[in-house]
Amino acid sequence: MADPRALIEDAYSRLRQRGGFSERPDQVHLSLLISDCIAGGASGVFEAPTGLGKSLAALVTAFAHAIAGKKRIAISTYTNVLAEQYWRNEIKIAAGLFEEPVRCEFLIGRQRFACLSAIDTTMPRLRGAFIARAELGIETEFRELIKGSSKQVSDLWDRIAAPPICPARLCPYYSDCVYYKRRRGAERANVVITNHSVLMQDALLRKVTNGSQALLGDLDFAVIDEAHDLPEAARGALEYELSDRTLGQLIGLANRLEQVALPVAAESGRMSDWANACEQFRSEISECQVRMHDYCIRLRRGGILAASPESLWQSKEVSSAAIVEALPEAQTVVTEVVERVSGFIQKAKQLCESVSGETEDAKLMRETTAVYLAYFSEFREQAEMLFAPAGVSVTHAERMRTGGAIRRAVVDVAQPLRDLIWDRLPAACMSATLAIDGDFDWFRRVSGMNPSYREVLPVAFNFAKNAAMYLPPAGAVPDPARARQDGDMQSYYKAIAKQVGSVIAQMGGRTLVLFHSREEMERVKEILDVLGGMNIHMQRRSGAGHSGKKFRDEIESSLFGLRSFWTGFDAPGETLSCVCIVRIPFEVPVDPESVARNAYLRECGMDPFVAHTLPQAKLLMRQGVGRLLRTDSDCGVIAILDPRICTKRYGMEILENLPRDIRTFSNFVDAIAHVGLELPQAR
Repeated sequence: MADPRALIEDAYSRLRQRGGFSERPDQVHLSLLISDCIAGGASGVFEAPTGLGKSLAALVTAFAHAIAGKKRIAISTYTNVLAEQYWRNEIKIAAGLFEEPVRCEFLIGRQRFACLSAIDTTMPRLRGAFIARAELGIETEFRELIKGSSKQVSDLWDRIAAPPICPARLCPYYSDCVYYKRRRGAERANVVITNHSVLMQDALLRKVTNGSQALLGDLDFAVIDEAHDLPEAARGALEYELSDRTLGQLIGLANRLEQVALPVAAESGRMSDWANACEQFRSEISECQVRMHDYCIRLRRGGILAASPESLWQSKEVSSAAIVEALPEAQTVVTEVVERVSGFIQKAKQLCESVSGETEDAKLMRETTAVYLAYFSEFREQAEMLFAPAGVSVTHAERMRTGGAIRRAVVDVAQPLRDLIWDRLPAACMSATLAIDGDFDWFRRVSGMNPSYREVLPVAFNFAKNAAMYLPPAGAVPDPARARQDGDMQSYYKAIAKQVGSVIAQMGGRTLVLFHSREEMERVKEILDVLGGMNIHMQRRSGAGHSGKKFRDEIESSLFGLRSFWTGFDAPGETLSCVCIVRIPFEVPVDPESVARNAYLRECGMDPFVAHTLPQAKLLMRQGVGRLLRTDSDCGVIAILDPRICTKRYGMEILENLPRDIRTFSNFVDAIAHVGLELPQAR
């Protein structure tokens, strides 16, 4: 049997012989660290700075162990954008470094794939073109194919995206279904490119089925890239929401179940019984939707309805955010939903058992019905837990203009991650920003991981030569916290717009502007639109990958982005010559989940700002700065517009977590000159 370390070294030897390759000894070192983890069935945590080439390092290692030991390895990222970069770019490079082929697959969330049945129903003329041009069958490919405004394309995508549950083998398009092709491929592949959300869904499915079902097959190891975002992905996967939207999904699934069951039920003379049961359920859930909507509209304010453990519920912060008066009606609404879903499950099971015959259609109908009913059962069980939260969690009601939701969120995901992943599957966690203040203590605490190996690899780029930092002179930008306290946010937005507009003009575009809130981003964009003459793409509420592609393709454009562009976004070369960070991304602890987490941290004897808010801000600032230099030839300016970076002690702590060789300027032109960027008027 081949030695995986020898295969890794041979692969890098071939890579060195290729033109344009910049050798990085630490890239090989990272590969060997991950290899040791795989060989020993151990876990590790590694900080691999931007430019080291950690994506290729992970793939080379995975390919080597797939060839040498037939290992099955998942490589997981936080964003779909980065997962696509793995698949479309790095995986092709890695495959060319080995003589033996490795079976690979790509799998992200179901609802990011197109449904061929929905395409035929909604826009049948598109099906042929989409199948011919879409390699993966996913949303970003659809957006590249369809012309129209962002909202129009988003509306169309919502109509043709794969549903959460479908007829599967009973669907006439099953054999061609892009999602199920990827599912089947993922179960057989030796290397699977996926995201943290699917990794969590896979773990949860294994848990509820006692290991009999999985999305990714039986894995030997996981490489978790952008691992700093794994706790957030875990919170999302463990969250449950009861709302008009989720109740509407139940109605849609009842429609689909009826379509699956009726043809076979007709042969057994039970067609009218199925139709009546489904219609009654739809009517009952519609009534629940109305009650849910009315309840949320009547809420005077959103707030906390339940919390676990009991000591958290009794804490001052949680009790002050509690809406005890709204609890009885919320329980009534939830109880009614549980009863209606339970009744439908019982009736559907009876009707399914009454379908006679062992024909292939009857078997498929019973199999598909069981899949739908498993979803309904899980929905019911999650609803039952809304007022009996377990672990460290909080249930709260949220009011919105069009209704609202009752939501349960897990506050501390360390123990769930241990149960779902760390105790079951060895993994290598890596990111450019896993160490805060030089160690991994924060990541270990929030993720629950206890790695056997840990290492911080050195910075790969020459920040002293290729980067400069611009900090506006004192008084140029108001303190955002003080502006909000004084009710003078308009002056703050104008000052930010002036700074951003000046940066973009002097850079000739080529600027990624990172915002912490959509409101701030949209207000600044409105002010700049009045001035005109600036080609600015703004991240919409969906289709972030499409916005990023337009920015990469148009060198003299700029991009306004939110959270998904702070981390994992890659735009090497001239198109991104300036990263402008508008504000230190401090979490504002006003939502119930943040309030409960802060109360829990205090209960554990920790200061919430020191233990969570500041480390999270340090991490995100490091991620944002990391968007600038992506190759050895890149150079540019980092502009941080928040005055607190200079006036507050924590600002200095944040700066100490950034590359320390960056020279700082208070004049933007001087910063440009330091790195030798050519000004647009001189070109």
